[in-house]
Amino acid sequence: MRTAIILLTAIVGSSTFSCSGSSAGPDAEAGKRDGPVAGVDSATGPLVWQFFDVPECGLAAGYQTVAAASGTKVAFATLAQTSRQDTCTIENRAATAPVYDICVVLPSASGFAGTIATSQPYAAMMGVGLAFDQAGEPWLAYTGGPSAAMRCGASDLLLASVSGGTLGTPRTIAADSASSGMPPDQAANCAAQNVCNVGDATGYWPAAALDPASGKLAIAFRDLHGGFADVDFNSSDVEFARGDAYSIFTADVARGGGSYIRLGFSPAGKAAIVHYNQHLPTIWLDHETDLGWESKKLFVGTIYEQIGFAVSSQGLHALAYFDGARQLLAYSESSDGSTWTAAEEVDSDGVTGYYPSLAFDDGGNPAIAYYRCNDYGVSTGCDMNKDGLYLARRSAGIWNIKKISGESGISDGQYTALAFAGGKAVIGFQSSYYDLVAGASKAILRIAKEP
Repeated sequence: MRTAIILLTAIVGSSTFSCSGSSAGPDAEAGKRDGPVAGVDSATGPLVWQFFDVPECGLAAGYQTVAAASGTKVAFATLAQTSRQDTCTIENRAATAPVYDICVVLPSASGFAGTIATSQPYAAMMGVGLAFDQAGEPWLAYTGGPSAAMRCGASDLLLASVSGGTLGTPRTIAADSASSGMPPDQAANCAAQNVCNVGDATGYWPAAALDPASGKLAIAFRDLHGGFADVDFNSSDVEFARGDAYSIFTADVARGGGSYIRLGFSPAGKAAIVHYNQHLPTIWLDHETDLGWESKKLFVGTIYEQIGFAVSSQGLHALAYFDGARQLLAYSESSDGSTWTAAEEVDSDGVTGYYPSLAFDDGGNPAIAYYRCNDYGVSTGCDMNKDGLYLARRSAGIWNIKKISGESGISDGQYTALAFAGGKAVIGFQSSYYDLVAGASKAILRIAKEP
């Protein structure tokens, strides 16, 4: 399959973002859904949100979406499946890998305009990173470059600006598994597995963030070493690089982590990396302290794809995830990254909490966008007539839950990406449906903006 990455940048509150044009939607009624739509507020009643379709990358978009915000600017990056494949070579034999286009989407007089900036072959969809730099320009972190020796498809970590909607010259941050150091207490992991600094499949699940203390961009990513056998996945590293030099540091050594990575910074510029270990189901935190790097288990158990994580401007660390055993949305927080509260239930109404995305509003209150899969009492399977996009927002210690979108016959609210820009919540999410005319499943990226 071919895949595209959409980058959407908008000024919240401006006329370019608040328009309700008739861009193409998932069916003949799509144009009628653009513009104001009522969302249900459990505390105060109906609210009117604005919805925008982003059709430029076709009808297989909205996967693994991430968001970034800076002042009144907000940006989203998402993966979109397409059908093209490129050839590559592994051990002198030919193979193929899906191509992922990078499509930049910016506001225009009629709504939004998209352009394809570049293409890269990928072996699998393993995330994309996005952050604004100190000057307010968005930067994209992605897996690109040539194939690894043992893995077909892109294998390097690349970073490029997207100023004005045009992708700048990519910088290669990592092309192999070499790093400049690791936490001393994890050095034994490296020796036992005999994989550290070996291999050239790296740059997966990249997460980008701005260090507020230094004003430099930073990236966390997964290193798969050889990238072709269970030992590589089960002994993968989580690595960290901060500009200008982007020297690579291995923050989580040979434990198999690195899925669904999220990166944040304390006001003092201490990095915090949250990720999931699928081999030994665990959510890990690797973070900088005054005494060096510290690793903590934040949750042991099965989750669903995606983790919500952010650090507020006051230094509050917040985590949201789907608890697979209890099938609900859970939340925990820490003032310093070292001592965490017991997990609390945010939403337990049905099978709920898939694809959580967490961000802080301008008042420092945590908010979580997520997908409610089904009603209470249903243990398996999602119901497109009962699912939807939800937003939980804490105020004075109480979580207020709003249903943002929930159209019958459409699965809406998957792969959420939440940001606050200009004091308003903005959510990117996927809407998927079955097109009876075409006889195929389709998906689009949608943007919901708080009134």
